[in-house]
Amino acid sequence: MSDLASTPTATLFRQWRTQGDGAAGQAMAQRFSDWYYAVTTCRLGDAHGRAPLQRACLRFQQNILSVTSADELVSWSHGLLTEEVRMAGGRIAGGDFPNQLTGGRSPTELLRQVAAGMRGDDVQLLSMAYDSGVDQEQVTARAEALGGYPFAVLNARLALKRALAAEAAVAFTEVPEAPNLDLAPLPLYEAGRMVREAEETGFEKWMLTDMRLCKDIAEFGVFAQALRAGALRGLEPRATPAAAPVRERTAEPESEGGDDPSPIRRAALPIAMVVGLGLFGLLMLVAGGAWLLFG
Repeated sequence: MSDLASTPTATLFRQWRTQGDGAAGQAMAQRFSDWYYAVTTCRLGDAHGRAPLQRACLRFQQNILSVTSADELVSWSHGLLTEEVRMAGGRIAGGDFPNQLTGGRSPTELLRQVAAGMRGDDVQLLSMAYDSGVDQEQVTARAEALGGYPFAVLNARLALKRALAAEAAVAFTEVPEAPNLDLAPLPLYEAGRMVREAEETGFEKWMLTDMRLCKDIAEFGVFAQALRAGALRGLEPRATPAAAPVRERTAEPESEGGDDPSPIRRAALPIAMVVGLGLFGLLMLVAGGAWLLFG
C-alpha cells in the first residue's frame, strides 16, 4: 500500500475521482484543509481569516465535483481561496493575537521577552524584514551584511522559533535542526515582501506540496502578525558573537506518517472522513475546528 502522505495531490485526486478511493480522498481532504488554513492564517490572522476560510471551504465542497482534471485542481482551488481573501480586504498589517498555542499570552510580549537573549543582529534583521515601513533596500543591505538575502532572514526566523520554544515554552511542531535553504522565500511571504502577485501565487501553490511548510506557517502565524505590527521595533541591539554559518540542507519530501501532535492536523482530521463518503461535506466544520484550536 502506498504512503498517501507522500503521494502527489494530483494522484490522490485521480484515485478519488476515478476510482472511488476513499483513503485517497481522505488524504486529499486533509491536505487541502491544512493548506487553506495556513494561507488564511498568514494573510488574515486567525480571527479575521475564519469567515473567509469557511466560505472558501464551502465553495470547495459545493463545486469539487465540477473539477474533472487533476491539472486544473490546484489553480481552481487556489482561485477560490484568493477570491475570499481579497473580499476580506487582503493581507492585514499585523497585530497582537493571543491564541491557544501562546497559552493566551501576548505574542508581542513573548517576542520581546525572548529577543533579550538572542543575537542583536538577528533581532534587528527580523524587525526590519517584517516591518512594511522599512524600505526593501535597507532590509537587503542589512541581510547581505549578515550572510545574504533572504537566507539571513530565514536563519534569524529559525533562531527566533527556537528561542520561543525553549524560553517561552511555545509548543511548535516544526523546529528543524538547520534552515532549509529551499524555503528561503518563506519569511518574504510572511512579511508581504514578495514583489509580484505571481510570486505569492506561485509560493502558495508550492505550499500544497509540503505539508510541513504549511504547518510551519500556520503555527508561526500569530508571531508573524506581531512582527509585522512592529513587535521588535525599538529594541536596543545586543552585542553578541558572530552567527554560525547557515548550513545548507537539501529539501527532501518528508512523510507525515505516524503519530502527529500538530494542532492543525488534529483540527483538520474530520474532513478527511468526508471525502471517504464521497463529498467534502464537513469542510466548514473542519475550518472552524482549526480556528478554535489556534484561536
